Amino acid sequence: MPKFRQKYGQFMVEGRKAVEEVFHSAWQVEGIWATAAFAERHSPDYSFEWMTEEENKKCTSFDTAPGVMALVTMPLSHGLNTDIPFVLALDGINDPGNMGTIIRLADWFGLSQIVASSDSVDAFNPKCLAATMGSFLRVEVVYTDLHLVAQDRTVYGAYLEGESVHGLTPSVKSMLLIGSESHGIRESAEKLVTHPITIPGKGKAESLNAGMATAILLDNLLR
Repeated sequence: MPKFRQKYGQFMVEGRKAVEEVFHSAWQVEGIWATAAFAERHSPDYSFEWMTEEENKKCTSFDTAPGVMALVTMPLSHGLNTDIPFVLALDGINDPGNMGTIIRLADWFGLSQIVASSDSVDAFNPKCLAATMGSFLRVEVVYTDLHLVAQDRTVYGAYLEGESVHGLTPSVKSMLLIGSESHGIRESAEKLVTHPITIPGKGKAESLNAGMATAILLDNLLR
């Protein structure tokens, strides 16, 4: 097995894109391991230790072993920034793919911070990290009480029914609240919403997943 011992404050990054991103960043990389097949296919420009295909299969959190993984020390948190004018907030997002997609979207739209309820999925979950395509390096997820962030803000809540987001001009100090695909915005967080909004649809699809809905809403609110 690869000779690493994961300590508190460290996490594994898997896959070519994510490992390349952390290697070229200022984050502290404790070690990188790759298979011969990966090295032959991609010719990585960083040093690494060898691991066998079998070792990679035993260590990976994915169904298909990616061939490369890195042990990274978690950077210090910048903490909650309540001064930013627009906040993206997540209530109970528990799917790592959706969380990773939302982090990537935040990066695309220039947001450096996301706030999330404490029971949302860990942003350092390997599947979440892979879905961000490297954006986890530039967007911090702060787990906190959403009530603290919503104070003195106009809070737009994503619902199946509400005011159309098309043409909506957001308040200067505002927050977009996204719930999970399975539960939506839960009752405790629903009390924070001042303006229910929706994405008008013309077809018969029951709903959009959290990642898709976030993309459309951010595009409209942050134009």
